[in-house]
Amino acid sequence: MLHYRFHQAKIETPKLLVMLHGFISDQQAFDHHINNLSEEMNIVTIDLPGHGQDMSDMNETWNFTFINQQLDETLEALTTYQLFLHGYSMGGRVALHYAIYGNIKLNGLILESTSPGIEEQDVKIERQQIDYARAKVLEIAGLDIFVNDWEKLPLFYTQYDLDKETRKGIRDMRLRQDPERLAKALRDYGTGNMPNLWPEVANIDLPTCIMVGDLDAKFSKVGKRLESLIKKVELHEISNSGHTIHVEDAKEFDRIVIGFIHKEEQND
Repeated sequence: MLHYRFHQAKIETPKLLVMLHGFISDQQAFDHHINNLSEEMNIVTIDLPGHGQDMSDMNETWNFTFINQQLDETLEALTTYQLFLHGYSMGGRVALHYAIYGNIKLNGLILESTSPGIEEQDVKIERQQIDYARAKVLEIAGLDIFVNDWEKLPLFYTQYDLDKETRKGIRDMRLRQDPERLAKALRDYGTGNMPNLWPEVANIDLPTCIMVGDLDAKFSKVGKRLESLIKKVELHEISNSGHTIHVEDAKEFDRIVIGFIHKEEQND
């Protein structure tokens, strides 16, 4: 079972939103959403393997099958609720895999800035090599140097426009992770080791909400392709936002999540 926190809704409601964070982060990434979202729903925030207070056995292989099993165990205790699964970036890849192969019934899927994996084998191998090289940096050079490099990735350039306090909060969260466990997470379930789910995406029969930032060209393109393949889907392209929509436009993120879950409740 994965480490998680349950946040009680301020009203009586069967709705429960499960939130999965991105790489080099943890469940506290969503702390500033709890007050607003809990007006409408219960919330569970989860630490994925290698992050936050997760205690997954380092002797296990943390592949997607392992994470699915851990999510099964975690969600099994919550089946009295209507479950909506959200995932951001790495968490979105986990959420997509669970939507296809998980055993606990979901009422809806929310994907933020994520992908079903890499289709071309040579590109996949290249990404595995990048993931392994980054894992080595974590183990040899340490967390400070890794975080300095991570923050310079083009994927996160829009975060430079965030206020100083927000940027500091993100950096502090990255710096409190365990480098050895992060390195294992990169090797075991980084993008390079994710199964290619593109052939399976059309089998998703869940109401699905996709969020992409219009400044995040790569994932905006992926989101539009996903929209064309998933049956019950709505796509939101958020203006003036990059990869981390829940940070860069928190109010719009909350508005979309609440609207989507309300809509699916009415459709039940």
